[in-house]
Amino acid sequence: MKIDAFRTFVVLAFAAMLFGCGTMNTDMAMPAGVTVDGSAGSGLKSYKRAYIESLQEDEFQIYPALFKELNDMGIEVVGIPIKEPTETDLVVKYSYDAGWDFTRYLQSFQFQFLNAKTGKVVAMSSFKSRGIWQGVRDGRLEAAFNDLRAKNGYPPTRQFQR
Repeated sequence: MKIDAFRTFVVLAFAAMLFGCGTMNTDMAMPAGVTVDGSAGSGLKSYKRAYIESLQEDEFQIYPALFKELNDMGIEVVGIPIKEPTETDLVVKYSYDAGWDFTRYLQSFQFQFLNAKTGKVVAMSSFKSRGIWQGVRDGRLEAAFNDLRAKNGYPPTRQFQR
């Protein structure tokens, strides 16, 4: 009896660890199709150029993933801060936290898209998941990019196709 109870506990504990909870959220200040004055909005589609503020340490190579994703969405990424921004320029900020589940993995991250001229938030996206069940990096970024793209009228990402 004691052995069966112990086996059941081990199986349940392993399943809980393997299938941890995850949350993802993308909020749009001006989503595609909606604006404050009631006219048709375009979300990120109205932006043509972006500067990504890179982190000193980027263990999971988020900067290149953002660079590639924005380019695929038709947004030119520039390497230096935009000196005289227009209404079609973005500043993109990101942060992340690593987790440990027998290896380091991308546990959570946040993207912030700001209008470079006004400093107002255009879009925010966040992802959090405990456990390595969705892979170390790619599956997590793919889910967040697809959510962001869907809310802005873009097709799914092609970056992580095999």
